Amino acid sequence: MLKLCGIQSKTPYYIEAIDVNVYSLEEINYFLYNHINLVYREFFCEELFSYIEVELARPDLAAALRRMSADGAGIQDLVIYVLKNSYYYSAQELSNISPALLRIDSMSRTERLTIEADSMFEAGRLEAALHIYLEILGYRKQDKESDSFYAHIAYSIGKIYARLFMSKNANTYFSLAYEFEPDDVYARACVYMSIINGDDEELLRTIKKYRVSDEALETIRKKTEYLKKLIGREEETQRLAERLKDDEQCLKIVGDWKDEYYRMLG
Repeated sequence: MLKLCGIQSKTPYYIEAIDVNVYSLEEINYFLYNHINLVYREFFCEELFSYIEVELARPDLAAALRRMSADGAGIQDLVIYVLKNSYYYSAQELSNISPALLRIDSMSRTERLTIEADSMFEAGRLEAALHIYLEILGYRKQDKESDSFYAHIAYSIGKIYARLFMSKNANTYFSLAYEFEPDDVYARACVYMSIINGDDEELLRTIKKYRVSDEALETIRKKTEYLKKLIGREEETQRLAERLKDDEQCLKIVGDWKDEYYRMLG
C-alpha cells in the first residue's frame, strides 16, 4: 500500500453500510477496496462529492465524480476512478481487486449478501453470518436465484449449526439444501448429523431417504468422531448456541419453504 499523508478532516463522513465514521480519503478508499459488495450506486451522492471537495480538499476528484455520475457511470467505473486517483493503493494492489468489482453493476442483492455472509463465516463470526444467510432465504420469493444458489445458503446455515453442536437444526438445513438441489454432499451431511444426534430412528429414515450404502455408512461412522473433535466446544460457541435455541426465525423460514416445496410437488 502506498504511504500518503492525506488530509484528515475534523468532520466525519458517515458510511452507513459499515456503521463507521471516516475522516480521510484513505479511509474511503479502504471501504471501497475491502467492502465492494456493500457499495451501491447511492453511495456516490452529492453529499460524498461535497465532503471530498471541501473537507478533503480534492475539488478535482469531486468534479470528476460529479461529471461521471451525471453521465450515468456505473459503480465499477466510479470505484476504479476513486481508487486510481487517490494514489492510496499500488498498481499491483489495484490489479488484485476482487472479481466482484468486475460484475458489481449486475450483482443482485442476494449475491452481495452472500459475499458478506461467507466472509463472516470464514472469519468465525457465526452469529452475524447466520442472520445474513437467513435473511437471504427470506428473499427467495422475490429474487430469481437458482435452486443451486439457495442450496448453498441452506447448507451454509447447516454448517453453522453443526459447528455449534446443534445437530437437529443442522440436519433440518442440510435436508432443505438437498430438497433445493439433490447433491450427494448434502445427503452425506444429513447422515453425519443423524449419527451425531444418536437417534437410531432418524438415522434409519435418513439412510432410506438418501439410499446410503453400507460401505458409505461405515465410512461416515468412522469420520463422525473426528468431526466431533473438530467442531469444538469453546465457551463462546456454547453461549451462542444457547441464544440461538430461542431463535424461531429459522424454524419459520424452513417451514415456509417446506410448505412451498411440497405444494410444487403436488
